[in-house]
Amino acid sequence: MFDFGSPVRGEPVIIETKGRDGLDGTLILRRLWRGTGVILLGGFAAVVLAVVFLGAMTPTYTAVTQILVDPADLPVIANDLSNRQPQADSGVSIAESQTRVMQSDNVLRRVIERLDLIQDDEFVPEPSTNPLVLRTKALLGMDPPPASRDPVNLALDNLRLKLGVRRAERTFVIDVYVQTKDPEKSARIANAIADAYFAEDAAARTDAARRASEALTGRLTTLRQAVEEAERKVLQYRVTNKLVTSSGRLLSDQQLSDLNQQLVTATLKTAEAKARLDQARHMRTGEAGTALPEMLQSLEMQNLRQQYATLSRNTAELAARLGDRHPAMADQYAQQRDLQRLIQREKERIIDTSQKDYDRAVAGEAAVRRSLDRAKTETAGNDRANVGLRELERELEARRSIYEAFLRRSRETNEQERLNSSNVRVISTATPPRTRTWPPSPKLVLPLALLLGLGLGAGAALWLGARRDHRVAQRLRPSVSTGARSFRAVDA
Repeated sequence: MFDFGSPVRGEPVIIETKGRDGLDGTLILRRLWRGTGVILLGGFAAVVLAVVFLGAMTPTYTAVTQILVDPADLPVIANDLSNRQPQADSGVSIAESQTRVMQSDNVLRRVIERLDLIQDDEFVPEPSTNPLVLRTKALLGMDPPPASRDPVNLALDNLRLKLGVRRAERTFVIDVYVQTKDPEKSARIANAIADAYFAEDAAARTDAARRASEALTGRLTTLRQAVEEAERKVLQYRVTNKLVTSSGRLLSDQQLSDLNQQLVTATLKTAEAKARLDQARHMRTGEAGTALPEMLQSLEMQNLRQQYATLSRNTAELAARLGDRHPAMADQYAQQRDLQRLIQREKERIIDTSQKDYDRAVAGEAAVRRSLDRAKTETAGNDRANVGLRELERELEARRSIYEAFLRRSRETNEQERLNSSNVRVISTATPPRTRTWPPSPKLVLPLALLLGLGLGAGAALWLGARRDHRVAQRLRPSVSTGARSFRAVDA
């Protein structure tokens, strides 16, 4: 038997007992079971802190209004002053630009003025009067300069911090977010921003139309004077060159056209008179009873021919009854000869009248030809003068067209000041939100806090268990100080 009391010579022997590397599942469960109280305490503490946090935080509410910005304006007036007809790839840029307009100072100042936000403590808080706070701000450089202490500027900065504007992807719908401590206030401000944006857009369009109208009106005076000067030059040139117009045509051109028509008429009249004269001369050699052309008929000739026909019939009847040698026949023949002389005299008169008509027709035709020759000569001179006249008239027409275009555009812009062709509308009005935005809902915060607390408690339980096991191991480690042999037990 080994005697532990007998001395042992040689070097000391150290016996170490090591456990397995790392922690096994049994050891972790044992430590967690021992630290159940710590785990529960951690979960409870986290829930309490979450409740305190939720109670200490001031709730905020977010209201949203949606605005549809159509890049193409309404075609109220067909001009290029304000009607927006974007290219295929510029609609998104226009919508993005409008999001910037909604956040601009001009729009937000309208909202501040309308809702009187400078009287709202949330936007213009009362300055602190605590000397310590004032000295701390001055020391840290947080005290704003006097120029930045204007209530409107403070409200503007705070409103910009509480405002969010974004455009949904692949749409022209813009969402306007406003987050304040009061749900009704958030909805009221969001709707006011939409109204202010509409008012600002209308004011910008009206201002653009007004400036264009003023510029056009100022230019109209110069253009009108230029048109009047061009008209005076045309009138003076006409007077100087005797270029008289009637119904938009030169009088010489009208006279030339009229003379041509008159010459045609005179030529036809001369031809008719010549034909009548030839027929009249031809009837001179005809018998008294020969039928006359219609154009040579006259009442006197018709009466004479009727009397001659009646007398000839009576003479023939009497000759058949009495014979040609009867004394009564001599008187009949004498009457026939008298009527023949009267008919021949009427023929001569008709021939003389036809000759006079023909002479007059020839003279009229010659007069018309002379007038036509003079008109042609005058027209030739006018044609040379018309070269300069047409140049002046082209200048006048160009100036008049520009003046009329400016005048029409000026009237359109004057009317457009009273019209709004913007194709923008609210598709969703902001309403007071039913749930707060910050802090999160207790239904979400408390379970998360409980899980986080239990996790931290579990970590603390493991740590405390490890420390406790380490202290136990330290107490169980014996020390042999006799110098013979040392036994050391180590439980990792």
